[in-house]
Amino acid sequence: MRSFQESLWIIAYDSPSNSRRRKVAHLLEGYGVRVQWSVFECRLRGDEARVLEHRLRRLIRLDEDSVRLWPLPESSCARILQLGRSTPTNEWHDPIV
Repeated sequence: MRSFQESLWIIAYDSPSNSRRRKVAHLLEGYGVRVQWSVFECRLRGDEARVLEHRLRRLIRLDEDSVRLWPLPESSCARILQLGRSTPTNEWHDPIV
């Protein structure tokens, strides 16, 4: 049975590879909103979360990269505190080092 209820997920990533970092960022831009340099907020249904996890596993190198996914219960979402300005996703650029 499919899950149609959405949950907020916080996803953070890092990689020593500029190329993989850009690919992960591009993938996540299709699922949510970038809220920090390597942190996204994504509203995902259960099936979408499983597909995203599968796509991330195929994209990253488990021995070099780090991706963390935190599902937040709805009760926690109402308590999110944001300090400072919110940056639109089109203002972020992943520089080539």
